[in-house]
Amino acid sequence: MRFVGQGSETDLAVERKVFSKFRKEEIRKMFDKTYQKLYGRTYPETPVEFVTFKVRASLPERPFSISPLSGKSDGLSACIKGKRPAYSVLLRKYIPFTVYDRMKLFPEAKIKGPAIIEEKESTIIIGEDAAASVDGFGFVWIDLKNRGRHAAKTSKKKGSV
Repeated sequence: MRFVGQGSETDLAVERKVFSKFRKEEIRKMFDKTYQKLYGRTYPETPVEFVTFKVRASLPERPFSISPLSGKSDGLSACIKGKRPAYSVLLRKYIPFTVYDRMKLFPEAKIKGPAIIEEKESTIIIGEDAAASVDGFGFVWIDLKNRGRHAAKTSKKKGSV
């Protein structure tokens, strides 16, 4: 809104209420209050006009939920696709990694590295110094607790203190 003839607008936040339920006097009172707060004065005798309306709308909020995995486990061996060589950062050479099918993993599955978990959309690499587990919703959690020791070994080899 702005005073008629004024060159700049003042944003006016309107409470959540059906706009047609407001009286002209209520809108003017909100405008004067906002203008007074911003500029230290207002002009109650000067007419005001709407220039632009901004509307924010939303649908009712629904909590996000993920369904737990269902189905029975045939054991970890049923999830194995095979083995293939992959690069080991620790050993600095290619070594055999066990390859698992992500879609066959089940809750509480425990996987020790070196391992590769494959699916169409992505691949997870688990080094030989790490382990992974699958939670009840199918999320893969990787435990890197041994990484600190590897970092110390690496920095010493490069001559760092």
